[in-house]
Amino acid sequence: MLSDKLSELLDATKALEALLDKEKQCLTDKSFGELNTLLFNKQKLLQSIGNSDKTISTAENLTIIENDQALSHLKENIESRLLNCKKNNEINGQLIEMSMKSNKHLMQILTQAKGQNTVTYDQKGVLNRGSLLGKDIEA
Repeated sequence: MLSDKLSELLDATKALEALLDKEKQCLTDKSFGELNTLLFNKQKLLQSIGNSDKTISTAENLTIIENDQALSHLKENIESRLLNCKKNNEINGQLIEMSMKSNKHLMQILTQAKGQNTVTYDQKGVLNRGSLLGKDIEA
């Protein structure tokens, strides 16, 4: 029974690893359509892993795992995969942060360019050209 629970936890960590790889690919490709679904599924997986860990991590179960080589190996495999998931999640977080900074910088550039490219008319209907349009260009 404990072996089954550890195997289920191992499967969940494998699924989380695969999901984090898909998330990284979406962030790298900037294909954000699937990202919302991935984030929802990631949250569900993390909750499932947390719940499984709580049920397995009783003092009695931990003693059994320590004394059984196969169960101990399963536990080490799970811990290794979780460390890998943590590393990949941090990388994805950095990708999100870089993307947000890039988008903010782009918005600042576009806002500045918009302000410099405005073409307006004064009260007499005379054209006032923006500085980036060049000379002798009329709207």
